[in-house]
Amino acid sequence: MQMLPFIMKEKLKGGVHLQSHEEQICYILRMFDKLFLGEKLSFYRFSPVGYVGEGVAMLVDGQLQSLNYIRDDIRALTVIRQAVEKRRPIFYRGQDIITQITSRYQRNDILKALLVVPIVANNLTIAYICSEFCKQDVEIETKLIEELSIFGKTAGELLIQPINHSHPKLSPRENEILKALSNGLSTKEMAQTLDLSEGTIKQYIKSALLKLEAKNRAHAVSIYMSQTK
Repeated sequence: MQMLPFIMKEKLKGGVHLQSHEEQICYILRMFDKLFLGEKLSFYRFSPVGYVGEGVAMLVDGQLQSLNYIRDDIRALTVIRQAVEKRRPIFYRGQDIITQITSRYQRNDILKALLVVPIVANNLTIAYICSEFCKQDVEIETKLIEELSIFGKTAGELLIQPINHSHPKLSPRENEILKALSNGLSTKEMAQTLDLSEGTIKQYIKSALLKLEAKNRAHAVSIYMSQTK
């Protein structure tokens, strides 16, 4: 699926209100699954000290699983090392590459293709996502690689931000919408970003105004920003 970079960035920013980096990582995986391709998604933290890739979470058929038992020196995994060092997504279909990954771990299926997307912050790779294809042979267009690169950089920006505490009076969705309001998004833009109708957005805003005892949207944003720092 291809989409405007602005919408993709705003969707990822929806993870700002989450209370831990683990929750944000799961959010990033689910957003990747929704926006792009893949049959099995895996998220790894990366440390340049020892070139270590540390498994965090895996998403298969909509179900999240832990990957904390994996800790790799990616210098032995050329397919991943290249994407990490170049700080750009790379798509692989070559048989030698697939054999290298498949032989590294026990598998019940045959890996046909692999997409590696580095998560980049401050021009450094801090993590990466592996998207595996076993059931179908796929092609990745250049435009999609560019969008994946933007995704990786936006996800990196999200992960290095301090964890924000939500306003205690508001629901998670109301916090998300007040955060979007504080970023200057219109009702229409929020509807596109959050996959909700404009009417639903207005109802959430109305509810938030009542809970915060705010006179209008600007007043609600002022209260929200002053009480969630």
